[in-house]
Amino acid sequence: MKAEPDYYVVLQVDARAETEVIEAAYRRLAAKYHPDVNHSPEALQRMKLINAAYAALSNPEKRNAYDLSRTGYHRQKEPAVTTPTRGRPWWLLVAAVSTIALALRFSPRLLFVLVPLLLVVWIFWNRGAPNSG
Repeated sequence: MKAEPDYYVVLQVDARAETEVIEAAYRRLAAKYHPDVNHSPEALQRMKLINAAYAALSNPEKRNAYDLSRTGYHRQKEPAVTTPTRGRPWWLLVAAVSTIALALRFSPRLLFVLVPLLLVVWIFWNRGAPNSG
């Protein structure tokens, strides 16, 4: 029995690739291997494989099923795209900048206390925030 090919390898993308990356890879490979463009004998078979891979990986339910059958790993739902400051109050940044400006005006030595303190507050405030990278 012939083993099913790895669709991520077929589309030349990482298993953690986002849907947009998979679509871009599919378009790039389809433009290269489409039988109307590529007249080699294996172009038709290669295009069928590319289409099957795209069909499995572009649909979130099919991709979850494929990932589960491939590695036993169930993909989590892709997080919504958010801005890095979502859920964080704007006034915290304004207060920090204002405090630093006042410290510079009245006592520059105060910066040695305020900057680390504000950094610690910022870190604790954002420790539960999702990474944006």
